[in-house]
Amino acid sequence: MKKYILGMIAAAMLSGAAMAQEAEKKVLSQYYRNALTNMMVYHPEDEFGYDVYLIFNELPPQERYDKHDINLRVIDNSKISGVAGSKNGGLNRQTYGASMVLTDKEKQANADALLDLLNRAEVGKRMVAKWFNLTGTTLQDAHFGTQIIEERSGYNVSMQEAEMARYTIEGAAALQDVSTELMSHSFVLVSDMTYITAEDRGKAAKTTMQIFGAVLDAFGGGNAGKRMAEDVEDIADSFTGFKVFTHSYLFQLVWNEDIANHFYQYHYTDTPNPEKIRAFLEDQDSYKLIYLGTESAKYEKTKLVSKYNREDLLQMITARSIDNNIAKLQKRFEAFRVKAPVTQVEYDKKGRPTGYRAQIGTKEGVEDNMKFEVLECRMVRGKIEYRRVAVIKPVRNKIWDNRFNAMLENDSDGDQSGTLFRIDAADKAKAGSILPGMVIRQID
Repeated sequence: MKKYILGMIAAAMLSGAAMAQEAEKKVLSQYYRNALTNMMVYHPEDEFGYDVYLIFNELPPQERYDKHDINLRVIDNSKISGVAGSKNGGLNRQTYGASMVLTDKEKQANADALLDLLNRAEVGKRMVAKWFNLTGTTLQDAHFGTQIIEERSGYNVSMQEAEMARYTIEGAAALQDVSTELMSHSFVLVSDMTYITAEDRGKAAKTTMQIFGAVLDAFGGGNAGKRMAEDVEDIADSFTGFKVFTHSYLFQLVWNEDIANHFYQYHYTDTPNPEKIRAFLEDQDSYKLIYLGTESAKYEKTKLVSKYNREDLLQMITARSIDNNIAKLQKRFEAFRVKAPVTQVEYDKKGRPTGYRAQIGTKEGVEDNMKFEVLECRMVRGKIEYRRVAVIKPVRNKIWDNRFNAMLENDSDGDQSGTLFRIDAADKAKAGSILPGMVIRQID
């Protein structure tokens, strides 16, 4: 990276240094969000396979993550091989029983197979290409850019400042620091879901489907999700209920200073450069994923009530099943935890702060026994730093129900102002220091 920027213009360098000093004094109103890639494995033999395939494509993105789709949508389970313990090929799949949960050994075997598949499909490289706006139709015109990094970061507050950053040592180094911070929080989610209808209980499960957080056309040929039985519509529309059991596997992009230096030195170019683009495309070793862990959840809906049609109910169940496991994974892995801004401070008649609102709730697993730190975001030498201001706690019975279709289910308009928090007793003296725009994050 140093070689890449040594030829920059000295006059612009001095101007950029002054701008960087001003940026360091500024408290940021933006904050870094984790990037999340979602995929789906389609099982054509499953009763609800086609329904969920369509529903998955229509699900809204996770509000607290930056959507990082990489144009990989569907993989055929039969293309997954070498899974320890699998009797019929593909991933280990649940069968009807008392627990309906895979053993730790089975889940680890699935995770190992998924990690191997994702890395062979170069998902990590695809994520890097998305981060750096790889565009072009041929090697002759392909090039990278920093638009997504600039849009998602709090470093560049204007396009003019962004342009200056490209022509200064301080600016270019800061952009690299920002990209390292952002990209090291890039994740892939793989959720393995089994649907058991009321008619299936008491016998082997017919309907196992696997949704994993990033969909692989490379192995499914792009049409795996469309090869459905023509008689799907013959499935009864008035079923009495079903259960959904979900295992979600979480992976993370490996991105650090060494990998960033390698990318900038050998692959990055913001003008057409066939040699560098070819080197990036042929690099089989630099851009990989690692496996973090898995979580399991059960969701049950006992009957199809009049307010839902079958499609609506399946959509709600699918969305909430994925959300439940995301919330559990957030509790286990600090890097995966979401941040949410303080949107409102409430005051009493004397002007004293009495509570704080944030757009985070049951969907993210918020409970009244949790604690959250309030953070002030600052830019220091091109890097985001978070300074703890105080600790707050959710107020019982004031936690926002922001689950998918919660208002429809509850037959109410719902309170959309977010969860209400109070200052922790130990930080009572700091109540006035919390301001809108600061962010909150769960602490252990």
